[in-house]
Amino acid sequence: MTPKDFLELYDRLSYTHGREDVFRDFLDVSLFMLSGGTYREDYDRLSISYKENEMEIFIQMLHSVANHSEGFNDVLGDVFMEHVSHGHHGQFFTPIPISDFMAVVSGCETLRRGQSVYDPCCGSGRMLLSAVKASTKSDVSNRPFCYGSDIDLNCVKMATVNLLMNSIPGEVAWMDALTLKHWRSYKVELVSVCGVWLPLLSVCGAGDTSLITRIQNTPQIKAAKAMRQLQLSFDF
Repeated sequence: MTPKDFLELYDRLSYTHGREDVFRDFLDVSLFMLSGGTYREDYDRLSISYKENEMEIFIQMLHSVANHSEGFNDVLGDVFMEHVSHGHHGQFFTPIPISDFMAVVSGCETLRRGQSVYDPCCGSGRMLLSAVKASTKSDVSNRPFCYGSDIDLNCVKMATVNLLMNSIPGEVAWMDALTLKHWRSYKVELVSVCGVWLPLLSVCGAGDTSLITRIQNTPQIKAAKAMRQLQLSFDF
């Protein structure tokens, strides 16, 4: 459910700019703020569309999301479903209790630092959040590397914001998981500053990703390729 304080701020901006545009622009402001001002690619255009006091509202919205995201809670996914997508294109995300259950039964509690998980249609990243929630039950610093991908750029940015807010290392790719066509990746690396692990964001362009190579090298994909080659030999 969308937090009441966030919704009030969201409504104030939506009166003049439209709900979908405000949400998209909020994600860009969030990435700019959480990257320490280094990610400006989609942020710079906002100064033309929004007044200074409206930009301050975006910052208040980010504070609200952060306050309600404790315990790997996916606030952004709820906002997106309730006020942006309304289920269009089948964009209904897995309920958090179910994603938490799926993470446990799939063995995510045994994941260790250095291992990785992947969600090919990650949406807002809540399955990745559930995986990390399960892996950190015994050790809060035990955070696997999270790979995610989605064909919807808003979803990619939501998942990236969730990784940044929860200090989770990973890569979220804007790509087609079926054809493996890749347009952009958002990579989150954890760096130690005075003994504290902080997330560092970098953005890479088309084709600059390690995710596709890892997908192609999985046993399932290798087996599928072998079967296709065998089928071709029979056809010939």
